[in-house]
Amino acid sequence: MRFGDHKLPTSPRPFNSNPTLTRLNTWNRLKLMKPSPFSRSTQPGRLPTATLLACLLGSQALTAQSVVTSLENYFPGQAISVSFAGGPGNPKDWIGVYPEDVKPGSIGSTVWFYVNGTDTPGAGLREGSMTFGSGLNLAGVWTAYLLVNDGYTVVTNVSFNVIEPTAPAIRPSANRYAPGQVINVGFTNGPANPKDWIGVYPEGVKPGSIGATVWFYVDGTQSGNTGKASGSVTFPNGLKTTGSYRAFLLENDGYTLLSSERIHIGAENVSGAGVVSTSPAPDATGVAPNAPYRAELTNGVALASIRLSLNGKPVTASVTGTAQTASVTFTNAVLLPPASSNIYVLSFSDTGVPAKTFNITNAFQVADYRNIELPAPLVFEDFDAIPEGQVPAGWTRKSYVEIVNPELDFSNLGSAAFAQWTTVDASRFNGSFVTYNNPDNPANWGTDYQRVNVPNPANVVNGRTLDEPLAKGRFLFSTSGYSIGRSQVMHITTPDYNLSGRTNIQLAFKSLWEQNQDSMAALEYSTNGGSNWQPVVYFIDQADLVKAEDGSLDAEATLNKEHGDVANYTDDAGTLIGGTYGAFIGAPITASLAPFIRGRIDDNRIEYKRYELFRLSGADNQSKVRFRFIHAGTDSWYWGIDDFGLYSSDASGTPTAPILTVKASSDQYVIAWPSTVQGYVLESSPSLAPSSWTAVSGVSGTTLTVPADTVGRFFRLRKP
Repeated sequence: MRFGDHKLPTSPRPFNSNPTLTRLNTWNRLKLMKPSPFSRSTQPGRLPTATLLACLLGSQALTAQSVVTSLENYFPGQAISVSFAGGPGNPKDWIGVYPEDVKPGSIGSTVWFYVNGTDTPGAGLREGSMTFGSGLNLAGVWTAYLLVNDGYTVVTNVSFNVIEPTAPAIRPSANRYAPGQVINVGFTNGPANPKDWIGVYPEGVKPGSIGATVWFYVDGTQSGNTGKASGSVTFPNGLKTTGSYRAFLLENDGYTLLSSERIHIGAENVSGAGVVSTSPAPDATGVAPNAPYRAELTNGVALASIRLSLNGKPVTASVTGTAQTASVTFTNAVLLPPASSNIYVLSFSDTGVPAKTFNITNAFQVADYRNIELPAPLVFEDFDAIPEGQVPAGWTRKSYVEIVNPELDFSNLGSAAFAQWTTVDASRFNGSFVTYNNPDNPANWGTDYQRVNVPNPANVVNGRTLDEPLAKGRFLFSTSGYSIGRSQVMHITTPDYNLSGRTNIQLAFKSLWEQNQDSMAALEYSTNGGSNWQPVVYFIDQADLVKAEDGSLDAEATLNKEHGDVANYTDDAGTLIGGTYGAFIGAPITASLAPFIRGRIDDNRIEYKRYELFRLSGADNQSKVRFRFIHAGTDSWYWGIDDFGLYSSDASGTPTAPILTVKASSDQYVIAWPSTVQGYVLESSPSLAPSSWTAVSGVSGTTLTVPADTVGRFFRLRKP
């Protein structure tokens, strides 16, 4: 059973350590007590001078002290990367690696480097990193120590494992990611069961005790069709909450631990002048078309030195804060081309003498967006005036949902309030809900629907980026997730709209859709009172799309294929309906439906928050055009609709813009535009220069009256 993007326990069994690895570690600890030929040696029987000095003086008081390895588990001979911070800053401070439980100075280290990453003293570094390229050849537990000034005073240390070459291992592509950054997790030496899986949990949480934050089977799906011993899975949306997490390789749909590695979400701490975070993150994709930039700088930055460029051209950024904590922000006034590659370069100097210069390069790719141009609507419904729990006049709804809790409780996703399409306030999704009618469910379940208000920066309407939650005020909402019952199937149908004399009809609305494997969203329209239905769009999990031999989409096979997890219900006539996606639609199932079927990625909370626009050729000049939204799922997320509108465009397909009219009398002019036009601002200018337009005051509704002796001016309507 699936609960959003969590993988939940079928039984809360604890995970176990790997007994084979434990036995190997015990055996190898005995073997590794002998120094290697490359060890740092001391004279036999002699207590090192530095150790004696440490006994007399006590430990040094250092701050932000840490030693970290890039992995917790290495194979024999694999390069080992070690980072450190909070050192004393002596040229001869060093990192030494010893077998577990071996005290530095009692024998020679197995491998070592000074803090400059070589065996020759150089710069005295308080923080840095190094790589032991040949790794370690024996399996076991090892400890890397940060040690002081060619001696054996320990600043701090970290332990890690060298595992057998045949042992399962997990390999994140990095150990630190920005919030929302794509996470790739590799694995090797797995059992190759189709249901082996990778789950990511907050650090300290045992798999099986709660649901995974994100997860996939080893074939990169959430159905587990193909067993793989080695490979990788991709979490395209990353993790949004900063903190420490752990990626686990787990066996056969259970919670037997095969391997794990820690990952961090958030910016790395820095001790010198530098960048705490940047947005867009390096190599980010799907960036908003206006590419808003933000950088947080710290620890001694010369504010006057800060410069920002975009694609090699200087831009004027805003700099606020102090030398210790500064922010750099910039938003491009011109939309960058869809899917274009771009580069921000941030340059600055620190306050040291001599000053050190930094150049931070962020390459990114803009979302492949579409600028939707909308004229004045023929029909428009924003649902803001509709009370919660109701729907607009003339809209009808039909629901096939098992109602376990009959209360109309909009704070409980399992109550009757959400058992059908309903109008609901968007602000509710900034808080928490009761799930499965159980107030004691995990807190992260209750806040899971905050994803409804996650913005998608790829939405652009009339030249404006909608980098904000799509739903405003109240909106139409249907949910299948976090409820109780076998299936949730909900219909809502609009009244008939008279489009006689109107051509090139288009439908636009804000769609807040999230796919969850077996769920389906369907939108159809009818021009004859619902006797026949024509397709607008069908959203289906892309993993369930069936392809023909030539690679094209096979619409009939996709819609007629039976699935054990697709919703089903008993209709009013006692007939069992469901099991296939085609069971929920009214249009005839033929090959002609292929262009209307859209594959959607499971559990993607961002990409399918879209301002949708559809051309409806069959609606032109029709007097009775109605629409039907259908949502079918089994505990399978939600679908929200806002700003539902019908529009007419000119013969070329370009939406027609509203027209200003001017009527003159003896002493005044009346400037007006159609009362159906919404969202436009009247502006005036003494010339046609781009920078001279200003908003006009005194507008009443959609008219403006000006004296006849007004100095000549130009007027225009602009949609912000």
